[in-house]
Amino acid sequence: MADIIFTPSGDEAFDRKVRRDHKAGKLNRIASGIYAEPSAEPIEVLVRRNWFKIVGKLVPDGVATDRTGMDGKPWRDASSGDVQTDAFVFMSAPRTRDIIRAPGLVINFREGKGPVEGDIPYLGTWLAGPIRKLLDNLTPSRATGSGPSRTTGAAAVEAQLDSLCSTHGEAHLNHIRDAARDLAPLIDREKEFIVLNNLIGALLRTREATVSTRQGRARAAGAPLDPHCIGRLVKLVDYLQTRAPVSILNADTTPERKTAGAFMEAYFSNFIEGTEFPVGEAVEIVFQGKMPDARPEDGHDILGTYLQLVDLGDRSAAAVDADAFIDEIQERHRLLMEARPSVRPGLFKTRPNKAGDTSFVAPDLVAGTLREGMTIFRSISDPFSRALFVHFLLSDVHPFNDGNGRLSRIMMTKELAAAGLSRIVVPTVYRNDYLDALRALSRRGEPSIFVRALEFCQRVSAACSAPSTDAAIEAWARAYAFCEDGRHARLTIPDPSIPIETRGGVSAPVDYWTSIDPSGNQPFSL
Repeated sequence: MADIIFTPSGDEAFDRKVRRDHKAGKLNRIASGIYAEPSAEPIEVLVRRNWFKIVGKLVPDGVATDRTGMDGKPWRDASSGDVQTDAFVFMSAPRTRDIIRAPGLVINFREGKGPVEGDIPYLGTWLAGPIRKLLDNLTPSRATGSGPSRTTGAAAVEAQLDSLCSTHGEAHLNHIRDAARDLAPLIDREKEFIVLNNLIGALLRTREATVSTRQGRARAAGAPLDPHCIGRLVKLVDYLQTRAPVSILNADTTPERKTAGAFMEAYFSNFIEGTEFPVGEAVEIVFQGKMPDARPEDGHDILGTYLQLVDLGDRSAAAVDADAFIDEIQERHRLLMEARPSVRPGLFKTRPNKAGDTSFVAPDLVAGTLREGMTIFRSISDPFSRALFVHFLLSDVHPFNDGNGRLSRIMMTKELAAAGLSRIVVPTVYRNDYLDALRALSRRGEPSIFVRALEFCQRVSAACSAPSTDAAIEAWARAYAFCEDGRHARLTIPDPSIPIETRGGVSAPVDYWTSIDPSGNQPFSL
């Protein structure tokens, strides 16, 4: 890998060799006393990767601060794919203001203090310490024609303070204020300290002051929220607004069809969460009151989900305020999980929860995030979009210790039913596709996969509406819904001509069984 070479090095023989190699074309000169070995990668990439070494050489008495201190890296226009686009580094140093340019890098340093206590030595240069970067970024600045504003401004500092409060608690903001009070005179930031003090006071609700960010206003109002979750919700709404409204009418219009539809959704919704029963046993649990001796809690999960889905009510969440919405989901969760007292039915979580690599909203941010989510929700007019939004809101916040997935799908179905639209059922065979779609939005902020997945599930769900539970089971079987081996089955619109066979309590098209066991001799069981 190519490296950066500096002169003078203290070794005159080495320095002469560097000059000879440069004259012979074996080294590229970046700036006075800075050379780079030839490489297959563009020189701009090499320079940007080694920015800290270069600024340490060129501005040895400087501190990377202002926007660079806040970001911890050079600023570069993210919309530009051009390798040659400059990256900007902002420094403070006890010297006259100046700009130094290198291939792909602009070093902009202002007259100011060099390293002070709390600044961080970093591979040859210095980074502004955690308190200094907050004060420095409260200094007003403007963007230039060729680059960004030097500082991030009060809104970014406010967001950082809110994040620190969420991570370390309110006492940490008091510590920041005390440390900033001592530091401000040393770096000529007394005016900025006044602004910082007001921001912290507003966030801690100890004084009246203007806050400008969504999360700042929420914390100042006593209901802090998770800005990353809200950002994902906004992305989902923005994407939904670009698509034509989906309007697949609800075919479950008779009591028998409603019963069959609610049962199938309850069955599959629990299977997704790992509560697995043969569908025949689930029929006995729901309609005959037979609870499995060894798994009574699992049996109640299916029954509790069914009881909510068969009697959803006809009022959209858009018709109530945030307090009523929160009351409803807590009561629904209490009823849903009442057989599992250890998960604290009806009470929000008090410890963080996660699924794999996905971390959900922190406990102290749950109520505020739900409230802000409902503010966004009420701006949505399309009922299908509202249904997907409320599902993802509850899934991404994960407000309870358990049962979040089932509750989120119940509330989605409630929105659809209130608008006369078909329910969305996610069957066993589509489980991994569905979870991947959720992860794409939760982890990468990509909403399109989630929306398309649920649109497809709704088309299949409408096609599987049936006048009885037995007929619904048969229709879903013809859609490959009960198949667990996704390598040999894909969810599809049911085909009445497809022959069905049941093995080990699982009904599926004959070609599915043939594909996973051509001999026909393999025993099957759940």
